[in-house]
Amino acid sequence: MADKSVNELAQQVGRPVEKLLSQLVEAGLPARAATALVTENEQEKLVAHLRQSHGQSAPDTTQITLKRKTLGTAKVASSSGKAKTINVEVRKKHTFVKPDLAAQAAERAKLELEAKARIQASIQASAQEKAQDAKPADVKAAEEAAAAAAEKARAEADAKHQATLDAMRQQSDKKNVEKKEVVVKKRAAKIDETPEQKKEREAEAARLKAAEEAARRAAAEAAQQRTLEQMRQMASKYADGATPDRKIDDTAPLAAGLVGRAYEESFDKENRDIKRGAATAAGAGAGKGKGRNRSGRQEEQSFRQTPRGLKTSQSNKHGFEKPVEKQVYDVQITENIVVADLAQKMAVKVREVIKTLMKMGEIVTQDQTIDQSTASLVVEELGHNPVLVSDTAVEDKLMASVADRGNVKLRPPVVTIMGHVDHGKTSLLDYIRRTKVASGEAGGITQHIGAYHVETDRGVITFLDTPGHAAFTQMRARGAKATDIVILVVAADDGVMPQTAEAIEHAKAAGTPIIVALNKIDKESADPDRVLNELSVKGVTTEAWGGDVPIARVSAKTGAGIDELLDLISIQAELMELTASEEGAAQGIVIEARIDKGRGAVASVLVQKGTLKVGDLLLAGSFYGRVRAMTDENGKQVKSAGPSIPVEILGLPDAPNAGDEILVVSDEKKAREVAEFRADRERQNKIDRQSAMRLENIMAGMGKKDVPTVNIVLKADVRGSLEALTHALNDLSIDDVRVQIVGSGVGAITESDITLAESTGAAMLGFNVRADNAARLKSQEDGIDLRYYSIIYEMIDDVKAAMSGKLAPEHRENILGIAQVREVFRSSKFGAAAGCMVLEGVIHRNRPIRVLRDGVVVFQGELESLRRYKDDVNEVRAGMECGLGVKGYKDIQELDQIEVFEVHEIKRSL
Repeated sequence: MADKSVNELAQQVGRPVEKLLSQLVEAGLPARAATALVTENEQEKLVAHLRQSHGQSAPDTTQITLKRKTLGTAKVASSSGKAKTINVEVRKKHTFVKPDLAAQAAERAKLELEAKARIQASIQASAQEKAQDAKPADVKAAEEAAAAAAEKARAEADAKHQATLDAMRQQSDKKNVEKKEVVVKKRAAKIDETPEQKKEREAEAARLKAAEEAARRAAAEAAQQRTLEQMRQMASKYADGATPDRKIDDTAPLAAGLVGRAYEESFDKENRDIKRGAATAAGAGAGKGKGRNRSGRQEEQSFRQTPRGLKTSQSNKHGFEKPVEKQVYDVQITENIVVADLAQKMAVKVREVIKTLMKMGEIVTQDQTIDQSTASLVVEELGHNPVLVSDTAVEDKLMASVADRGNVKLRPPVVTIMGHVDHGKTSLLDYIRRTKVASGEAGGITQHIGAYHVETDRGVITFLDTPGHAAFTQMRARGAKATDIVILVVAADDGVMPQTAEAIEHAKAAGTPIIVALNKIDKESADPDRVLNELSVKGVTTEAWGGDVPIARVSAKTGAGIDELLDLISIQAELMELTASEEGAAQGIVIEARIDKGRGAVASVLVQKGTLKVGDLLLAGSFYGRVRAMTDENGKQVKSAGPSIPVEILGLPDAPNAGDEILVVSDEKKAREVAEFRADRERQNKIDRQSAMRLENIMAGMGKKDVPTVNIVLKADVRGSLEALTHALNDLSIDDVRVQIVGSGVGAITESDITLAESTGAAMLGFNVRADNAARLKSQEDGIDLRYYSIIYEMIDDVKAAMSGKLAPEHRENILGIAQVREVFRSSKFGAAAGCMVLEGVIHRNRPIRVLRDGVVVFQGELESLRRYKDDVNEVRAGMECGLGVKGYKDIQELDQIEVFEVHEIKRSL
């Protein structure tokens, strides 16, 4: 602490100058200006005054207090004799006093004098012994020499003792230099010393000071060299890429010198005391346990050692500091958001959000979702800024990045052939393509969407063939959305059927122009006028009847009217001016997708914009991958596909859903982000649907008995067929029996599918797929019902039969006969007996009966006896009298009717 001016001292302690001047006066120091100096003594007086004014005593620098708390466990015997574990906490407090350097120096000097005195006494004793042996003439000379030597030694000891005291006084207290100089002068004045002694003392003091200074400099240089060497070693390690490992020596002492040794001794003593106490407790427990643990082995004690270290004022201080002001966040809110996610975005606890929602009248949990408007109100209520974003923001951003394209050109039209089943759609397309597709279809019906492009004299036309079965509604809807023109095929001998009307609705919903193809016009039973009348009823008025819908009378068998149909398609395409760009990233739609055992996921896609090439990074629904190969509908390898061209592609990790959009992207990171977003959205939608269905089933099943269920594991060849079959089978469910599809997928039947069917008791159904060897063997071992189908009718009929077997039989009553009570006879032995006349039918003794009174059933049971005169009989016919007794019913009255009936069980079917 050096002398400082008032301004410097005020700046150092962070106080105003005026306040510091007033405190100096209060401390009893003389008043001074702001530029005046404050000595070290005055600063110490000021600090002492301030501590005393604040109720603090001066710090005791002569002692140190060490505290230690040790936590551990010990096993002791309880009152019942069983061993239990208790927590042990040992607290120790040790105070060490700093030794007085001046007192130690005086003690050492005193010890040195005593040692020198003992040495001198021994020297004198040895001299006296020698003098006794010497001649008498030499005795006096020896005594004089010994006396001179003793006097000289005493003078040297006094000089060294005085020099040591002076050096200790100079180093003991550096804060009181002036006081020490005064004391030294006073003591020097009192001591009578010669100039030679003074000169020797000053030389000795200078020599000690120089030696101390040289030792200090040497220690500082050595420390600096060690630091530089450590820095060089660390730098070389970091340069080699290695991370230095810090090794902590647990055996190193906590402190050096007397304090460290005392600290270690106290720790060792505490450990010994703890172990000794634990052993005593264990021994006492063994004594109380009546002979337990007779082997004498003490139970093992476990202690949890706390890390050793001296506590400081910062030891218990928390590392987190509360922000000075509230943080306001821009919270992005989608159309639906989970309460827990909303709280996390605002950096608040979930209960605060739930409390705010309760104030608004919404009772929700942290796992429930809330809409965008409610979430924005909550964000504003909590003082943050809501930012409304769309759920499709990621997809919209990706679409915007590929929006720029080159010049547009005319493209081929995409034509979808729709209509009722067996009206000749595929046969008509076969004639145009000059192929035999219909002959290869199972059952002669189309069960997939087929995509073909045909080169005609009027240009290239792309055809999509859709199935006509009622189960393939979703396929027809996708075909209508992905097409430019719809050809509605109607059989001239059959007319408008349910799927014909459905195709008309899909085409109108998509806003697609319709061309009517009146097929089978060559048959004798054809009635075109009736068909046109039925079409007009459905809102399709042809040009022959004054409407705007073109019509072509064709025959897929003879080829009549095919050229006229192609002309109508070309004219309609020219009127629509269909254009697309062949440049830029390709866009399109998935027509169909399947899993091929040898090739993996195979997707049939229709390119709508741009050009799709081999090697492009393709995003299809929730999957993405590079196009490894492309083939046309004939299986021929192609390198690229332009607008309105259907192709099959390989390279996706899994089969996408039919109807998913495809897009070629350049950044794999964006493709992965969009694919994961779509997968999460699809999974959440599935969970919501399952939750809703589960809730509906619970509400519908309240108060009802358990409904029998037919469990099915379904595998199909393509996504479209799987979707159609799933809807068709779910539609078979009724109130008495339900169909539950516990598992479904695309591709061959695997062993895991058989395991799922076994665990759920389900039937394994395959549509146009087969089981592999492992799955077939497992199904035989486990007795799983494994069935293959290639026609959708057969699968639906078999499932209906299985559901019929689950239906409870219907009970139908048949009345056998009716008798009227004419008179009642009562007897103490037999009770009440009724004399009756059989009005109609036959009264049987072994059939159930009802007792009717005024047309109301009053009892239902069975007959106890039936007699004709005195004879017991089994039956009595109409027009005859009889006597009967009702078992368990004695309140028969006159004019009651006895109705005899039987119950028949009738097997139900769907």
